Amino acid sequence: MAIYTVVRAIFRTLFVLFNNLYAIPTYLVWMAILRPLLINHPGLFNKIEGLGYSWLLHFVASWLWTGGYTLAECGDDVTDLVDSECLVIGNHQSTADVPMLMYFCSNDSKPRLARNLYWVMDVMFKYTNFGWVSSVHGDFFIRQGQDTRQTQLIELKSHLQQVYIPRDRKWILLFPEGGFFWKRKESSQAYARKHGYPVLEHVTLPRIGAMQTIMETLSPKPLSPSSSTNNIHAVANSFGDAESIHLKKEKHLKWIIDITIAYPKGKPLDLLHMIFGSLEPCQTVMHFRRYRAEDVARTGDALLKWMYDRWVEKDRLLAHFYETGKFPILPISEGIRNDGPKTLPLKWWWYSLLNVVFFLSACLHLYISSAVVSAFLDFFS
Repeated sequence: MAIYTVVRAIFRTLFVLFNNLYAIPTYLVWMAILRPLLINHPGLFNKIEGLGYSWLLHFVASWLWTGGYTLAECGDDVTDLVDSECLVIGNHQSTADVPMLMYFCSNDSKPRLARNLYWVMDVMFKYTNFGWVSSVHGDFFIRQGQDTRQTQLIELKSHLQQVYIPRDRKWILLFPEGGFFWKRKESSQAYARKHGYPVLEHVTLPRIGAMQTIMETLSPKPLSPSSSTNNIHAVANSFGDAESIHLKKEKHLKWIIDITIAYPKGKPLDLLHMIFGSLEPCQTVMHFRRYRAEDVARTGDALLKWMYDRWVEKDRLLAHFYETGKFPILPISEGIRNDGPKTLPLKWWWYSLLNVVFFLSACLHLYISSAVVSAFLDFFS
């Protein structure tokens, strides 16, 4: 059994590395070739880019699925929100959270969702192989730290206006905790005790800076002058009247989706486990709650209270899940409820086809490149 585990880990590692070697460069090369479309046909370029991006997310999902790591959803049904402007917030436990969300967004039950995502992620992700893809796609990389917080929120507002709106993205994905649970638990609990906030056991207190910036920038209603008490956002208003732009383009935030990610027995996967397949097959469950954005406070203490209430609920949900293996049934937020947990299936033939297409495309690019280099050398020889 030990030999099988080692051989399997080696095979899966080689598969993932090989997959990255031909899939990501192929995407980048095609985007470079099609870049001129941005001049006269930006909408067409964005649709093609989004499609290629969604296919790459399918590859990531297949790494989980082939390792026996499946995903299920329960709680409020969000299928009807695929084409709506949504802010998605969730707890953050490990490096597997992002691949799990990619799994969810690339599932067949959520068509078109994967191509219209907009991630707000830590700047360290920018320097990974997939960070190149995210840069082309137009995701925002945020730098943590008190010294850069004000500047980063101003840049986030500008990026929403210059990328999220023109490219017609839909779901904004954000981890408000600002770090992994295991890294922040001790400091979060100490902060909570010091300031009289709830002391949480399974999540850490969320930060509202990025969420407040998103809510204000994509607000369907103009803010009154007295509602913005934060100097950060007063400075951010210097970028112009974002509200009028969004109202004109019908591009304002409509829904807040709250996801609680739960791993079996509270032991999250991580990126290495996902690649090696070194853990026993298991199912991760995502619990969904949905709220109308217009009903959620956008600034100050009211937004902080709303977020803390959600995280207290999230802490209780996870406590129940870790004890019983399932989430409790809560009163429905909006829309209809999933009877779940409903397993999200993947189609092996589709992933096989995508691998063939990307591999042949990479071979074509290599052949053309070698021909061009050979012709160039012959010309000067």
